[in-house]
Amino acid sequence: MVLYINMLFINMKNKHRTTFSLCAVLLICVIFTSCTTSVSLETRTDKSGAVAMQTKLSPSVQTLVASLAGVDSTEALFDANQIRASLKAAGFAVTGLKFPSKSALTVTAETKNITTMLRGSKDLLTVTTANGVNDMRIKLTPENVKKAVAVMPEDTALYIELLIAPIFTGEVMSAQEYTDLIAIAYGDKIAQDLQKARVNLLFSVPGTILSAEMTNSRENDIAVKDNTITMSIPLVTLLTDLKGTECRIRWKE
Repeated sequence: MVLYINMLFINMKNKHRTTFSLCAVLLICVIFTSCTTSVSLETRTDKSGAVAMQTKLSPSVQTLVASLAGVDSTEALFDANQIRASLKAAGFAVTGLKFPSKSALTVTAETKNITTMLRGSKDLLTVTTANGVNDMRIKLTPENVKKAVAVMPEDTALYIELLIAPIFTGEVMSAQEYTDLIAIAYGDKIAQDLQKARVNLLFSVPGTILSAEMTNSRENDIAVKDNTITMSIPLVTLLTDLKGTECRIRWKE
């Protein structure tokens, strides 16, 4: 595995210098950043929706990303045009794009139908209605992740390989085994960042929330306030659980 990682680094350094597309950056910073990445989804009665994401690379990850991208550490790591192109390919229209710093990103986008916001996936997000109750399910499975990868720029595949995460490779590996592998590949500091990292998913629905559930959740992983639900997932769990994570929200308008 170490030899495989080294070969990937050699291939990366042989590629032309480039700033990262949104997808490549997010995959790396979401996995390695010690800061929590937040993704929010606002659903509306006509099934249209708004998506927002905020993330920032930790200093250690910033150095790693700059090295992988082949850019100087003082250069910006994000390319606005590629970010817009990546989101458009996934079915979004960008409504806001900000870079608070060269290692931070805030993006907002709109979609006409939340159930078709990932092209090629039939079950990433589904909404059914029965007896006046709406039932939304979000399935974060390896299959849906692969479909997301399919709409990314071609050079993103190599960055994904560098992450060597079970959700991408399909290899059965415990959370601890994956953390140990990251320590070997990128150092103890990056591995420590991974152990701390969480992904917060925020959902706003147009009505009164009846229930909110998430597989493998623990106490305090789910918080409900008014018509907004926050679900917090340890990143290492998201990356190593090949069964995937399912979020379910029921509400009444």
